[in-house]
Amino acid sequence: MEDLFERVEEAAIEILEGIGIAVGEEELMEMAISSGFKEREGRVVLERSVVRRFIEGAREEVEEKREEGMGSGISLGINPYPTNYLSVEADEILPMTTERLVESVKLVDSFAEEGLKPGAPGCPVDVPPPLQPLQQYRIAATYSRHGRYPVEPRNLFALPYLMEMAELLGHPIRSLPVYVFSPLNLSGESLKCVLRARGSISSVSVSSMPSVGSTAPIRIGDALAMALAEVVGSALLIHEVLGIDVYWSVGIFPCDLRSMAMSFGSPEYILFQILSSQLDAYMHGRKWMGIRDGVIMTDAKLPGSQSCSEKMAQIFSFFTFGARYLSGAGTLSLDEVFSPEQLVYDLEMRDHVVRIVDGLELDCDPRRAREEVLEGIRFGSFASLDSTNMLYKSIYWRPRAFRRGFLRSWIGAGSRTERDRAKDMVRERMRSHRYILEPELVEGLDRIYRKAEAELRNHGT
Repeated sequence: MEDLFERVEEAAIEILEGIGIAVGEEELMEMAISSGFKEREGRVVLERSVVRRFIEGAREEVEEKREEGMGSGISLGINPYPTNYLSVEADEILPMTTERLVESVKLVDSFAEEGLKPGAPGCPVDVPPPLQPLQQYRIAATYSRHGRYPVEPRNLFALPYLMEMAELLGHPIRSLPVYVFSPLNLSGESLKCVLRARGSISSVSVSSMPSVGSTAPIRIGDALAMALAEVVGSALLIHEVLGIDVYWSVGIFPCDLRSMAMSFGSPEYILFQILSSQLDAYMHGRKWMGIRDGVIMTDAKLPGSQSCSEKMAQIFSFFTFGARYLSGAGTLSLDEVFSPEQLVYDLEMRDHVVRIVDGLELDCDPRRAREEVLEGIRFGSFASLDSTNMLYKSIYWRPRAFRRGFLRSWIGAGSRTERDRAKDMVRERMRSHRYILEPELVEGLDRIYRKAEAELRNHGT
């Protein structure tokens, strides 16, 4: 594998030297040229020695070691991008409005003690786009005990108000993401936000999402080379021109060439994630120790056999390869729909996998075993023994939404499906939610939001 990665690295350097990075922001392009970078046909080309020096600098950075004995648990997180909501009551996909987002945040928060990282699992579409991240952050902070961490700005207009909200809540924004458009295009709203906030932030994370066979070459090694070139080249420019610390990661992603849609539910998604994490470790001078985190997604539009099959495969694979945090809980259709019902299934599947990985405690005392067998024969069953009553919960995992038992008992209980049980769990969780942010902070968020609304009207947007 190292031989492949050496060739991928060389290919990436040749791409940056021969093709370069398209810079979509005139301000950054002018700054790059004035800093000594060369322009060719509207692109910034990077000399081999400059790229080599940048890569070696990343390899020399002190890398924090992974903790030993991380435990067998998996934390799940939500995806903040869905603009649709699968209603438990109507059983149909509806727009993610402010009201539905409040319900969703309360539901997610109710699972906070069970390894689900709270937040806003969607973006409200009933407010203008510049206000959407502000409303999203406001709702997350108000109704989720861990919702004070800021959301992504996603909009240049929202940025100053979002930063003000984050300061109020004690989690100031000191780092922003930059998403590179494949192939090799450094532009877009995330870059504009960095340029606007460069005096206030201390670091930037750079990533891209090239699709193999669509926005990247079909050969896997060539796709890796292009993915590496666009994040390394973009990170280098941001670091050298803006003087900001950068963190970058490389990845490739699958595409269904019949529909031209990204296919995160496919087997190739898992394979690409493992391979990308190996290349990323190599490029940063680390020994590969598995996947650090992952995103569990499905192409299914509704909860069911496809969504659970695809997500279960990802949960098991990523966990087996070292991941201890997986985001995307409750999302369907990649990241378009948030489903409370699917959230229940994702938590159930997570617990199922954790139980497998936890394994069994193995022990046998010959004398004790003989006495247990004699006692079981005397009672006619081992189910009534004190040892069984004491230990069975430590051996058997009990699902919450899924049902076990014989057909007759299921029919006798009303033949209720797992969907019925999951929906009941959702309703009960929403009814029992109690958390709300301190009144003075709620008032502060409302004040900032009203100010943003006024500014939006003044700009006629």
